[in-house]
Amino acid sequence: MTPDPALTRDDIHRLLTEVGAYLHVRGWTATVYVAGGAAMSLLFDGRTSTRDIDAVFRSDRGQLDAAVRDVATRHGLPIDWLNDRVARLTPTTADPGATELVVPGLRVLVSSERHLLAMKMLAGRERDVPDLALLFERLGITTPAHAVAITEEVFGDTYPVDRPPVEYLEALAADVLDAL
Repeated sequence: MTPDPALTRDDIHRLLTEVGAYLHVRGWTATVYVAGGAAMSLLFDGRTSTRDIDAVFRSDRGQLDAAVRDVATRHGLPIDWLNDRVARLTPTTADPGATELVVPGLRVLVSSERHLLAMKMLAGRERDVPDLALLFERLGITTPAHAVAITEEVFGDTYPVDRPPVEYLEALAADVLDAL
């Protein structure tokens, strides 16, 4: 692989499997909660690629970091190809709809559509509009109020960053609906 590659769904599966194998042969295990573009790629065949894997690490960082570095070195990937930058936008509430991938040595939880929607609404980035449009369609969202309600339900009273004004979230949702 070349540096800073576009990772496909198959690449993501293969790389996470290699991380798991590294951990497994050493008798280690780890858990990651995958969100962002990688979760979109894993959940939906139509999303072709992402540049990295955003995840929340729920295990010993030293062991997981060693596995990530090993895979990065072997494939010429950036050292942060699997990173936890998304942690600041991740709900503290449980995600009962998360999908679990079976990978020896690595428990991979993939964010549910509802949690992905809430995190992407909170991030509020223009580049997330195509992903939000897909999530709106999948979740049957037809009004800005519905998108805001899901976002508030997922985050509850525990937004990981300052809670954006409802008007901002509604405007973002209206832009997404206009893009459908």
